[in-house]
Amino acid sequence: MFLKSLRVDSLLSFAPGSSTIDLLPLNVLIGPNASGKSNLIEAVELLRSTPTGFASAIRDGGGVREWLWKGDSAKTATLDARLCRGGEKSELRYRLEFTAAGDRVEVTDEALEEADKHISSAKDVYFYYRFQKGHPVLNVASDDGTRVERKLQRDSLVPDASVLSQRKEPDLYPELAWAATSFLRIQTFREWSFGRYAAVRQPQPATAPTDVLAPDASNLGLILNQIEHSNQAKKFHDLLKRFLPRFERVSTLTQGGTIQFFLHEDDLKTPVPATRLSDGTIRFLAMSAILLHPSPPPLVCIEEPELGLHPDALSIVADLLVDASKRTQLIVTTHSDALLSYLSLQPESVLVCENIGGTQVRRLKADDLESWLEKYRLGEVWRMGAIGGNP
Repeated sequence: MFLKSLRVDSLLSFAPGSSTIDLLPLNVLIGPNASGKSNLIEAVELLRSTPTGFASAIRDGGGVREWLWKGDSAKTATLDARLCRGGEKSELRYRLEFTAAGDRVEVTDEALEEADKHISSAKDVYFYYRFQKGHPVLNVASDDGTRVERKLQRDSLVPDASVLSQRKEPDLYPELAWAATSFLRIQTFREWSFGRYAAVRQPQPATAPTDVLAPDASNLGLILNQIEHSNQAKKFHDLLKRFLPRFERVSTLTQGGTIQFFLHEDDLKTPVPATRLSDGTIRFLAMSAILLHPSPPPLVCIEEPELGLHPDALSIVADLLVDASKRTQLIVTTHSDALLSYLSLQPESVLVCENIGGTQVRRLKADDLESWLEKYRLGEVWRMGAIGGNP
């Protein structure tokens, strides 16, 4: 698990004083429209932008004033994340604050530090980067393995960018480099187009990246080919057979520097090309490419995975989500009570979003639902209004 907790404050629909959201490997967000589910994913996307183009992400979202809480008291927005490095390594805390300077965004505070004290008598946690009295300060790794505190002039950093995009040398700043690399690997899938002329259906460049599925799924053929030659191949075949019982296999054809994928079915002499597959089939293949990838990113966000799929297929999607959460962290939004019902055995994976003076997020507790789930499935309990998250 990568993101242990996230506090979003005075940003979009999150009011000043918003509580910290504790996260698990699988996090399924439910709630009515305009409750803030997508805004949580937008906050994660801001984290992803810090190593490359924070100011561009702010502009693409309508400008800095469209990001700030529109109530009376907020002038500065905050993202505060607790990060897991895995293994025996300690957890880190990353904090970013920004405000409007005219029509531009300005980073007013930023820090990367140890999440906890390692010496009980220490006055403060150890930091790798922090503002101190208006000056950026770095703890730099030296040749002898020690750390040297280095104070920078404020104007040595671009004010509308994160330090993660300005100090990247892993030998000098290994913790900053790790955070930047990890944020950059976060993937979000929010707006897919699977129409007749969508990029995912067309022959795709054979040299396209294969590390993750592209946001528009334009390298789907390459990812499917990679899965076919990985230890996930059997699982992929079994799941696709559940989705489409007449399925035989997926094949790819490389020709003229491009690759195209085909679906083989029982009793058909020739395979069906991507151009002729149904939208739902393409969507399911894309979902499989994300969740079965042999080397997934540390965090994947998916908006409404149920769209375009038959309700019976949602049991397969739920199985994919649960299985993938053992290898990567997931944040998923849904309006589907059917999908939620397939998570009845792990209600603690569900977060309820409601807008009560601002977005509020709370996690379901299995003990509170024990008597309900003896009679009903989780989606039914949601529809009855017993867990909240209803209009």
